[in-house]
Amino acid sequence: MFNLANRLGSLPRALNPRISLLLAPLLLFLVAACSAGSDDPIISSEQEAGGPEYSAIIITTDMAVGKSRVLFGVVDRDGMPVTGVTSEVDAYFLVPGKDARELKESVAANFVNWPTAVGGVFSADLDLDVIGFYELDVNFTADDGASVFAQASFILQDEPSTPAIGSPAPASVTHTAAEAEDLSRITSAPDPDLDLYKLSIHEALAQGKPLVVVFATPAFCVSATCGPQVEELTKVKESVGDRANYIHVEVFEDPHMIEGSRPSGSLVAAVEEWGLPTEPWTFVIDGQGLVQGKFEQFTTAADIEAKLLETL
Repeated sequence: MFNLANRLGSLPRALNPRISLLLAPLLLFLVAACSAGSDDPIISSEQEAGGPEYSAIIITTDMAVGKSRVLFGVVDRDGMPVTGVTSEVDAYFLVPGKDARELKESVAANFVNWPTAVGGVFSADLDLDVIGFYELDVNFTADDGASVFAQASFILQDEPSTPAIGSPAPASVTHTAAEAEDLSRITSAPDPDLDLYKLSIHEALAQGKPLVVVFATPAFCVSATCGPQVEELTKVKESVGDRANYIHVEVFEDPHMIEGSRPSGSLVAAVEEWGLPTEPWTFVIDGQGLVQGKFEQFTTAADIEAKLLETL
């Protein structure tokens, strides 16, 4: 896996600055993971000064009132990832103007394997009803038997930047194989599945069938999970078949045009139309064109298929 600390300096110029900013926690976690076994782990100033034994790092960037899928990793004081099977998560609302916090929800988080050197992250489903600052308390038994307690903070917004669950999916016009001289003009996937480029999003929505859309850039993905995420989409297609439509949207225009090690093109219009703060993103849309599921960062074919089957 390439060194993401170095990669950060060569992100495409067209990338929205807020994307780079919001990716910071993910980058820190991934770089720490890629440093495992090296002599140069990621250690924050707080850790150097004797901070907590473990810290949680929230990867999810788009969290709003209602249901949210929250992904987080845990690192030790040396900056190395700590893994387990499941964890207990308590979400506390930090009461404004008071040195107090209110328990809003207690849930279990499952460890999800990622196809990278990270190994995986924890995934928890939260349903929170008040905007503001929150703190997560995480408790679990690590794979080595150690008892782990970690904390992380996040801000809950009133509305998500991406389409909300139950809202209409934007009828974006996206590139298809029919218009492309070569698939490399519309996808950076090294071995693209032609079926994922047959329809534009607006065409698929007009058919009245459920739809799964993955926004990802396999060759230039910061988290190194975009290529695997598109492969998960193919797995869903092969399992569910023509009862639904399946689309991969490359986030860069003309991904074949490279300057140095990065694409020279701008972001495709659909990235802005869907309000994407990061990538990859996966959306499950029902036959009425309403968003019924959305997943930030890597998610398994099994999770996507389970949500898709609910729409059939």
